[in-house]
Amino acid sequence: MRSEFKLFHKRKITAEEHTIKIKGLPEVFESFRICQLTDVHHSRFVSIEYINNLVEMVNDLKPDIVVLTGDYVDNSQYPLTNFFISNSLPYIDPCIGTLGRLTANFGVFAVLGNHDNLRYLEKIRESFINHNITLIENTRQLIEKEGETICIAGVGDLWGGVQDLKPALKDIPGDIPRILLSHNPEYAEEIPKNERVDLVISGHTHGGQIRIPFSFAPFLFSKYGQRYSGGLVELEHTQVYVSRGIGVIPPPIRFNCPPEVPLLILRRA
Repeated sequence: MRSEFKLFHKRKITAEEHTIKIKGLPEVFESFRICQLTDVHHSRFVSIEYINNLVEMVNDLKPDIVVLTGDYVDNSQYPLTNFFISNSLPYIDPCIGTLGRLTANFGVFAVLGNHDNLRYLEKIRESFINHNITLIENTRQLIEKEGETICIAGVGDLWGGVQDLKPALKDIPGDIPRILLSHNPEYAEEIPKNERVDLVISGHTHGGQIRIPFSFAPFLFSKYGQRYSGGLVELEHTQVYVSRGIGVIPPPIRFNCPPEVPLLILRRA
């Protein structure tokens, strides 16, 4: 693999704690810690050393679960980005292999993003299997603690995958809190109002990568304007946490929009 450039990510990243209130959260899950990594975009601009340091940092946090919400390598297929990114295949195994060293009390769970669906999809899936990371597309994992349960579900990417919430939540009792992983936060707008989803965890927008004063992101890949530029978004039927992510897509620039490793702390509402 060619030597990697190191541009935006010389700055040390720290975990950013955020309190998430969930109605009906069992008492044993009070202060449950969810660490999120999203939009890694491993490429010559996002080095494996950088990802390795992030993994060590997350492991030191001793989270209860780690959730990975898509876009592990940069598969950009646009004229401008093709100038920067030539072949993402050599980056797949090093990236996912490094993420395979993540540890958490109750497991590491992942969904795929739009870049993962563009090229080398089967190679990416194979790499997740080989490195023992659980993909939960249109399915779920139940987290049990002292006789109580919460549900961690996932759907495919809104742009390039398949979203089927029914099998993901099938036969889950209504009193069990449900957390949904969706790479693209806009999927939250499509969740039926009568379907309980307490929290959606997403990435995709990168916070815009460039923010001008008043935290406005002029280049945001969302039809909802600034709504999903980052942070906690309260909707009528659910709430969405949108991470700014840790990588970049070309041009590899972040301005006034630092990378982010969220540590979400669950609290009883």
